[in-house]
Amino acid sequence: MKLTRLIFIAAAFFIAAHLNSYAGNEANVSTRVSGVVFHDHTGCGTYVNGTDTPLEGIAVSNGREIAVTGSDGRYVLPLRDNSIIFVIKPRNWKVTTDDNQVPRFYHINSTGGATGDDFEGLPPVTIENGQADFPLYPSNEPDKFDVLVFGDTQPRDEQEIYYLASDAISELAGIDAAFGVTLGDNVFDDLDLFDQLIESIGTIGIPWRYVLGNHDIDFSADNDFDARGAWYRTFGPSYYSFSYGPAHFIVLDNIRWLVEDDSRFYRTGLGSDQMEFLKNELKRIGNEQLVFLMVHIPWTGSTAWQFEEEQDELYQLLSGYPASVSLVAHTHRHYHHMIGGEEGFPGDSPHHMVSVGTVCGSWWTGAPDEYGIPHAMMSDGTPAGYAFLHIDKNDWKISWKASRRSPDFQMHINAPDYIGTGETGRLEVAANIFNALPDAEVKMRIGSGGEWIPMERTRMQDPVRLAVMSREGEIDDRPWRNLGNAAVSEHLWIATPGLSLDPGVYSIEVRGVDRWHEYSGTRLIHVRQ
Repeated sequence: MKLTRLIFIAAAFFIAAHLNSYAGNEANVSTRVSGVVFHDHTGCGTYVNGTDTPLEGIAVSNGREIAVTGSDGRYVLPLRDNSIIFVIKPRNWKVTTDDNQVPRFYHINSTGGATGDDFEGLPPVTIENGQADFPLYPSNEPDKFDVLVFGDTQPRDEQEIYYLASDAISELAGIDAAFGVTLGDNVFDDLDLFDQLIESIGTIGIPWRYVLGNHDIDFSADNDFDARGAWYRTFGPSYYSFSYGPAHFIVLDNIRWLVEDDSRFYRTGLGSDQMEFLKNELKRIGNEQLVFLMVHIPWTGSTAWQFEEEQDELYQLLSGYPASVSLVAHTHRHYHHMIGGEEGFPGDSPHHMVSVGTVCGSWWTGAPDEYGIPHAMMSDGTPAGYAFLHIDKNDWKISWKASRRSPDFQMHINAPDYIGTGETGRLEVAANIFNALPDAEVKMRIGSGGEWIPMERTRMQDPVRLAVMSREGEIDDRPWRNLGNAAVSEHLWIATPGLSLDPGVYSIEVRGVDRWHEYSGTRLIHVRQ
């Protein structure tokens, strides 16, 4: 009896020693998972005692609590059904990626699996003997690097995967970026396209992270977990975190699938487990860490939250982390939004949220170009394309790249092709600067020796986008999917120079500058007698 008691006490101390202060306050869980995080010298993926090196100080999570490995490389965590155990990759280490560059850093525990009726889901899988080990591999991660960021790729069929391949992927092969990420809506409801999609993106040749979007779940499922069956089978966890260089990245899943009687719908939200994980992770990394939250639906101005109090809780949490940034997609617009006090954000400074424009533009709609690819101009006038996140120590910035266009193409200017001399005083010029920050200083001039005139940021529909819609709408029997409605643009500047111009051809030059970039654009106008 005494020996049994001593063994029990020793086991209790072992568990306590390996659970850290970031654990949640949920009621006791009888089942535990443990394992070792190790430097995989052999490259076999399996821990070889005496050959591989256990790694101390590495965080592991069950999607709620977080444990940190001891000197023996071991951790212990509560193990629940329908949970995923994952290692939180630290700086200067990398995890295994498969042939399609998808990171594999997790173990799934689901005795019943997860599936709806429409798509192949996750079969039953368990963590055998409560043992889950994680191999890591050394990797030099510099202070300065780039991340390739896709908004919704969202193909609805194989043809649109071919559009994606020709429009964006083919020009990115071999790109010098640390990794890439797609911020949700990877496909357009057809989850059978997951495999073909990741095979295509995998040819870029860099590790690729995928965020879950509202079009990446099985709508036939009867609950939130089962709706993610195909996702878990293909990508693994729908939320987790990792470090790269001086920055920390937290992938979040803010899609809540709700089934109420005969109604099935989604709302924005994180849920209690994910919120607890986020609190624990932010507490672990500290409030001076540069951290990027990567999520699909914007925190504000989009789909309604399931519970408003959860949104308030999130804002309160983020207000204590002034170096946090949110990268979102979903809107099929590209803009920067500072979430501030008028929206209930309690911080001394607003939270910077970037709605990253989409690779599919406006869902692969609009007239095709000479290569058969729809132009798909987004509803705010931004051309289809992708972003780069540039990180240099504790500094960061975003740049925008229109697919198959020069990196210098950063705006379009709206003005008439020609105008009469008697109308020049009423001439209005609009410049849509796709990536400009809201406080950018923008000026224009007419003619190379003209005076620079301030332009005023104006929230309105982009006249270029409206003109495209008008031209395409005049064509009968259009053999393409029509563009949707135009949205208000957050990056449009207007000026009425009020000049009297003699007949001739003049250049209209626009210059913009914000704390990140300088932008320039030119177009011509013909003045007639």
